[in-house]
Amino acid sequence: MDYVVTMSSCFFLQNLNVRFQTLNDFWKCLPADLVPIPGQWTHIEIVDLMENTRLLHSELCELLKMLSLSYGPLLLGFFTSSYIGLLISVYYIVNKETFFSQSSNSWEHILPLIIHLQILMFLMSIIVFVSFINEKRLQMISYLRLYRISNLHFDKKRQIKMFMNQISVCDSDQISAFGFFNINLNLVTTWNNHIDTDERSSNDVEIQQ
Repeated sequence: MDYVVTMSSCFFLQNLNVRFQTLNDFWKCLPADLVPIPGQWTHIEIVDLMENTRLLHSELCELLKMLSLSYGPLLLGFFTSSYIGLLISVYYIVNKETFFSQSSNSWEHILPLIIHLQILMFLMSIIVFVSFINEKRLQMISYLRLYRISNLHFDKKRQIKMFMNQISVCDSDQISAFGFFNINLNLVTTWNNHIDTDERSSNDVEIQQ
């Protein structure tokens, strides 16, 4: 089950990541300052490419939203169960002397820990793929902010304003675990804080005993 969730999620996420990167590459093909170049770029061609890129960006954001809604409950269960298992593993690692003394065969206890580490790698791979998508999706903002809108033609100015408004609206369409939390690199910091707190609490209990 873990393999299926991870592989299918990474497949769709990588697909969206490549598509967002392609849109960024299209935008970088536009001439500097969106100025027509005789024999290469006309005003109409520039405006058409800007509009098509904006529409494709909107469609990709919709696909991202659909992926989040469809995979949200599955990712919520996957992340929750994996996080609980990770906390249990950390508890056993901190109390390893008591843990290993219960049985002469230590591999019976080491193997579950290895499995939990593998699941942790699955979680990290999903988080990294989602972070790549967010980076590519918001990279377009940096391109749009490079232009001085006051000096542009009305058609180009309108496309940039519509694009900026569209990105601000789509900013909330992030991949989440059924709306309970967004899946991004902030989760790693949160997990580390919780794990450090659990380890310190266990150590304090041992010292008091």
